[in-house]
Amino acid sequence: MARVSDAHLEARRLSILRAAKKVFSEKGIATATMVEIAAEACCSPGAIYRYFHSKEDLAEGCMAESTQAVREAWVHPETVGLSFRDLAHLTFAELARPEVTVDTQLFLERALAGVREPESGTLEEFRSEFESVPRGIRFLMEQQFGTPADSAEVQTMAEALYSFYWGARLVKLLNPGADTDAQLRTVYYLIERTLSARADGE
Repeated sequence: MARVSDAHLEARRLSILRAAKKVFSEKGIATATMVEIAAEACCSPGAIYRYFHSKEDLAEGCMAESTQAVREAWVHPETVGLSFRDLAHLTFAELARPEVTVDTQLFLERALAGVREPESGTLEEFRSEFESVPRGIRFLMEQQFGTPADSAEVQTMAEALYSFYWGARLVKLLNPGADTDAQLRTVYYLIERTLSARADGE
């Protein structure tokens, strides 16, 4: 029997992810079935399980597909060679992509499921990200502006920026016309003034 190429397997995996995003966005993760996703992907439900162990695993795959690179850049900012400002602008530029709407819906559904079912471990994943991403934000802010006397304040600011990002995603979901780029520019201006003043000892 001829071996299926890696390219074919990856193409099939991506087609399943595209189908899952469409079905999840229309029906929600809890309501959508693997049969419906398989029909959208023009394959059998059994074929999906060759790539994803469960519907939850598939939902995670849908989220990771478009956000993983940005998340990794914030978790390991020393590897990407970008300033805080440049990476922030690249991150917010992602919000203009239509797929982000579905990603945000999936995030909210997984977050609510995690709250309702704490034993699932989903909340631990989110908490881990809440710790690692602000660390990366802080690293880049200190690299760009220097280390101010009150580093605890910088940590709090980094956590606030992470919250601002998810708030911007929610706003974009509810109001697609919202100018989150302008909001980012304003926030960056405030950060620049605050941290530059701290670094100068004012």
